[in-house]
Amino acid sequence: MLAILLSINVHVSIAQGQDAHVPSSLQAPQHERGNARQVIESEIAGLHPGRDTVRKAYHRFGRDRVSKELSQPGSAVWLDVCNSQMLSVAFDTNDIIRGVRIQHTPGVTNADCDLRSYSRSVRSRMGGTGHGLLFRDRCDRIQQIYGPLHSDEHSAHGAQDSTSYVYNFDPGAKGTKLTLEISCDSASEQVRTIELRAPGPTTMSR
Repeated sequence: MLAILLSINVHVSIAQGQDAHVPSSLQAPQHERGNARQVIESEIAGLHPGRDTVRKAYHRFGRDRVSKELSQPGSAVWLDVCNSQMLSVAFDTNDIIRGVRIQHTPGVTNADCDLRSYSRSVRSRMGGTGHGLLFRDRCDRIQQIYGPLHSDEHSAHGAQDSTSYVYNFDPGAKGTKLTLEISCDSASEQVRTIELRAPGPTTMSR
């Protein structure tokens, strides 16, 4: 009888040990779901800083459409006057793109364009991030797409009327370290600047 009781206790202990292990195994999918939103961004306006050359930008947006007034040495600028946005591409002496920025065009208000020219689909022609964030999107889409900021990143007030979100991505030995910075207009709650940078000798002028 004692042997039977001991046998039952052993089996119960094993079963309890297995049950105790189950919750930790169930935590893995939850952890993965939490990290799934923290995506890596490597593209803006169809361009990959640190990899693509400025020739790709000229091919996508037209060399003849570059704004000569706004472009500086080592950069090329394109304008969407209807939506008051501009695309700036900075490149180094080897023509490798180091930074791409989409932002509000300083000193320019919306032009008198056809109503269809103000749609989101038209705004997207200038480009957005690889994960679909566009100029003048709602600010709440930032963390919906890219998730909460990592511990070594920060969200700080830049200009008095805006908030800046900074994400740092390190794809590993074969990838290029990238920094994504997005500014949100506090009054309109709209994205007003999106910039993706790769480390290099050339930085984009503010």
